[in-house]
Amino acid sequence: MKTWKLALALLVSSFCVGLFLVFQIKPEPFRDALIFFPLDPTASFSEASSNIEFQKIEDEDEYILNWSVSSILNQQAYLRQDVSLLFEDGYLKDILSAWRENTDTLQLEKDVRSDDSGHYQVITFHHAEIHYPNDVIKSAQTLSVDELYVIDSPLRPLHSFTIPATDEDAESKRILDYILSQQQLYEWESLLKHYQLSKENYSLIALTDLAKYEHQPLPHLTEGETSRFLGGLWEGLYKHYVLGITRQDGAPLSPVGSTVPLILIPHSGDHFFILFRTADGEPVQLLQTIMSEDR
Repeated sequence: MKTWKLALALLVSSFCVGLFLVFQIKPEPFRDALIFFPLDPTASFSEASSNIEFQKIEDEDEYILNWSVSSILNQQAYLRQDVSLLFEDGYLKDILSAWRENTDTLQLEKDVRSDDSGHYQVITFHHAEIHYPNDVIKSAQTLSVDELYVIDSPLRPLHSFTIPATDEDAESKRILDYILSQQQLYEWESLLKHYQLSKENYSLIALTDLAKYEHQPLPHLTEGETSRFLGGLWEGLYKHYVLGITRQDGAPLSPVGSTVPLILIPHSGDHFFILFRTADGEPVQLLQTIMSEDR
């Protein structure tokens, strides 16, 4: 009898431990919001990185990429949140996002399957929400990017690079870049025409190029306006792109497969547009204002 009770106790204990582990390793759902607050001059990221690397060949037609994101704030924050977007040849392939309370560090990692030659681009928004007494809330933010070219050619073994080391790789990069630039140019012209927007009145910037402006002002904006613009942009993208796109008929749609968002910054004014096309070809326009300093 005692042996039976002991066996039952061990079985229940094992089940509880297993259940606990399942709950512990279950991926967290996306948080329902990413909120920009005035920037905290005392908070900064000591580390912020995005990496996309070739991992292994799965079979003749498929390979696996390793995608990782890491960030460390110089102080513990009430909330840490990172949002990373992976694009393949100008289309959103996947999203990596997480949030944690009362920490300074986030580390994310994911394996991604793919095939054929491709140009992969990662852009990550690293964010922190810092709470002070009397309901004072501040933000810290930064961007990180990475890219990778994978070449699948019948003439050479499948391989990857970030910076081409041979003339053959340089030519492969040139071809992939040209195809992407022509594809994006066509999409941009089509979206501008659809929404009756004149490109002469705006500076056009692809989302994947935003990191260039982290340490210099965006066109027609001051340094302070640029910081608030970036915070407001990612707040809007998280709500209307990362969490899901709302169709014109109100139905939700995954952003995977949509084009790289195009950002239109006016030569004058306090607003900006975000344009992209969904995986099934539907055009989308988002309108946001550039936040004031006290927001």
